[in-house]
Amino acid sequence: MNVDRFPWLKDALNANQNLNFSSSIIIEGQSGLAKSKLAEYFAQKLLCTNGLNDCDNCNSCSYFLAGSHPDYCFLSKDSCSSVLHTYSKAKKDSLTSKKIEGIRSLNEFISMTHSVSKKRVAVIFDANLMNINAQNALLKTLEELPENKHIFIVSNQRKYFLPTIYSRSSIISINNPDPQMINQWISDQGYIDFSTLNFAPNSSPLEIENLINNDKADLYIKISQNLNSYCLGRLTTPDLLKFYKETNIPFDEKINSIILFLKTCLGINQDFYKSHPSITLIEKTKLDAVAVSDLIEELVDYKFKLNKVPALNEQIGLNNFFYKIKNLVS
Repeated sequence: MNVDRFPWLKDALNANQNLNFSSSIIIEGQSGLAKSKLAEYFAQKLLCTNGLNDCDNCNSCSYFLAGSHPDYCFLSKDSCSSVLHTYSKAKKDSLTSKKIEGIRSLNEFISMTHSVSKKRVAVIFDANLMNINAQNALLKTLEELPENKHIFIVSNQRKYFLPTIYSRSSIISINNPDPQMINQWISDQGYIDFSTLNFAPNSSPLEIENLINNDKADLYIKISQNLNSYCLGRLTTPDLLKFYKETNIPFDEKINSIILFLKTCLGINQDFYKSHPSITLIEKTKLDAVAVSDLIEELVDYKFKLNKVPALNEQIGLNNFFYKIKNLVS
């Protein structure tokens, strides 16, 4: 499995090239940093019967690359290895990283004797979705894992799990690369018309690639420009509502875009982010950081309510928040 396409993983690869892992390994960092690819790479190498960095040809590697290794399993937010179905009577849609049934099935798998390889390896993708019951179920297994059993826990949030899980795990922390590396990577992928300036600050490389491939690369710029113009009095509320109505994204993503705009403004205002050519209001007004933070919190709470009551009126909701944004800069 080739991870050379992701140069920001180099430090993690070099630090763990001897595969001297503890039984539990947490790989954490924001989404879009190829953490899942890193976990799969390490899983294949641990299971490899040749123990070679460039081996893809032994029986173990062949099984792994074919998705049928008897000593490997995974859980994700939506699915799992088919082998886990044999370890649980629960419904198939319950065998995910979000639910305790999935963790229990994985626990059963990891406790069994290895067959092809000398080790057994499991990966929990989207592990930051585990609830407290699932974490407690996993913890019981982590307390008794022998040296030849390994569980990789891949999380898009840092410091999310129970302290006792962290105390029994080694941590591989993946940081977002700097803009220069991301710009070079974008160019190397053939996206020569784009740079980090097309996207929100702190966007990860794979998030950027996904937006480009889904023809959404200009969306951040358009939204930022319109919200910036609105704050400067160059765009009326009806015009902004019309723009959002014509923007073909779900309502919760529209709320997300306002949250992101405010976070970017706050970051620039606090010198956490560099200035952005589409957000010039910072040069003309001084933001109240506390008021902006309070509005961001209110938007997050509104988005949570929206998930529970999807029928909330979009125009009324947007109009209310546009009014409050206007008050921040007036």
